[in-house]
Amino acid sequence: MTAESKPALLQARDVTVRLGKAAVVENASLPLHAGELVALVGPNGAGKTTLMRALAGLLPAEGAITFSGEPLETLGRRRRARAVAYLPQGHVFHWPMHVDAVVALGRYPHGDPFSTPSPQDRAAVSRALERTATTAFADRSVITLSGGERARVALARALATEAPVLLADEPTASLDPRHQLIVMDLLRQAARDGGAVLAILHDLTLAARFADRVLVMDRGKIVADAAPAEALSPQRIAQVFGVDAINVDTGEGIVPLARHPL
Repeated sequence: MTAESKPALLQARDVTVRLGKAAVVENASLPLHAGELVALVGPNGAGKTTLMRALAGLLPAEGAITFSGEPLETLGRRRRARAVAYLPQGHVFHWPMHVDAVVALGRYPHGDPFSTPSPQDRAAVSRALERTATTAFADRSVITLSGGERARVALARALATEAPVLLADEPTASLDPRHQLIVMDLLRQAARDGGAVLAILHDLTLAARFADRVLVMDRGKIVADAAPAEALSPQRIAQVFGVDAINVDTGEGIVPLARHPL
């Protein structure tokens, strides 16, 4: 059974999000299935982050958003946090906490503020540190790390939640090419382990290489939801991004190569 043939873990139907009087997202519908990595791409201001925050239950929205068939708004905050892990963009840390303590925050939905970490919590934190290659930083203050290192710690915190759905907003921002590939491999592995992963990306090549599906947003609407080669055709890239692009066969798949603005 393919990921697409399974029931959706997270489903959005005709979702509209208004900020003030403006509809920033209009009638967006999408399923997120267990086992797939979906890339969400689009120009700046297209509504990607707003849609993702609505899918995480952080913004009010019209339409329907369900987790395993249940309306997202009916889930308690703690249960929703166990179901959907959200990795915001920016990776800002305000307190000089040790890295392992930061990652342990991902286990908060599984306990209570006064409980001590369980063996399951400690194991989940250890796995997340190891998977993101941040174990060496465990005893360091997070504010001493580089931007790329903080990005990996933020991802580790989200992975430690072990939620079935992971929503990641620009997880490769500020990373060097090696760590971009490492993070994309991590997201793909999270999907292969049975999760549903949605990642906002600006790098169309990374989206084409790693995603099972690509959603393209333009001016608040989803204008494509398809396999990477179809969603990121040169014609669509020209229409949505205003960029002339060609498809290049890397031997491991077709990826778009941007050549010049139109």
